[in-house]
Amino acid sequence: MQVIISNLPPEVTTETLLQEIQDRHIQIVDIKLETAGNPDKVTAIISLDTGHAGATALEKRVNGKYWHGRMLSAYALRDV
Repeated sequence: MQVIISNLPPEVTTETLLQEIQDRHIQIVDIKLETAGNPDKVTAIISLDTGHAGATALEKRVNGKYWHGRMLSAYALRDV
């Protein structure tokens, strides 16, 4: 499963993001940070070793959270 987190601050690193979202119940496999041409708005693509319920739990924990001066948006991608 994957969770997308958008509107991250430009100074975010994979390490700081991992510290924030790490959960002992969800195994994080990989984090990729993308800017898509706008370095002020970073998007994280987080690969998880969990089912849809775990991805949705992370989505709900992060979505709408105010972090480092930004309101975050998160959504879980469904496996196809």
